[in-house]
Amino acid sequence: MLIDSRDTYFQLHPFVTVQRESNPKRPDGLLYLFEENAEVSRIKDSSYNRRWLNGAYGKEKVKSFSNKAIICSGSTMGEQVAIESYLRGMVAQFDNTKCKMKGCDQGFHNYLWYSGELSKAQGVREVIVSEQGKGIINNLAVLRTKPLREWGILNEFNGTIEVLNWDKSVSAVAHQYDRDKEMNTFIKGVRKQLIKTYA
Repeated sequence: MLIDSRDTYFQLHPFVTVQRESNPKRPDGLLYLFEENAEVSRIKDSSYNRRWLNGAYGKEKVKSFSNKAIICSGSTMGEQVAIESYLRGMVAQFDNTKCKMKGCDQGFHNYLWYSGELSKAQGVREVIVSEQGKGIINNLAVLRTKPLREWGILNEFNGTIEVLNWDKSVSAVAHQYDRDKEMNTFIKGVRKQLIKTYA
């Protein structure tokens, strides 16, 4: 798993339900990508994502997928061989575009998927893309238009607060939780208690 550490909260073991390859010599693997909420914002709606993609590739190359969901570059999973192939692809995007804007990795990430380059990359058997709130990692940033509680995906249970998927199951990994004031305050409290206990 490649994930932003600053704004990620693990609520369940993230790998319990992940399909495992039994053949260690298999030359390709599974890669998992995770969307932002497409009902709230798509690539064309986000000035940041448009800037990163247009700056790196030009409007013509981006036009065909501008109405697609944003795929978050801060949350990627996969089997080792697929992750290695993905990372080589990301480095190649920088080499090819020379994009140095902060956040260009998100542009590279989306371009690799929507251009089809990831699906045909050597070492990647299959790319599995999860909609927001329906996968192992739940990307929350674009939901900041209102509190997570109002979205119906915040649950209090046994003195704790949990981020939920849309089917009301607990999200294994809550990414970008700090955009929600209530969840951010709760996690800060958890952190203080852990420091007090283990420091």
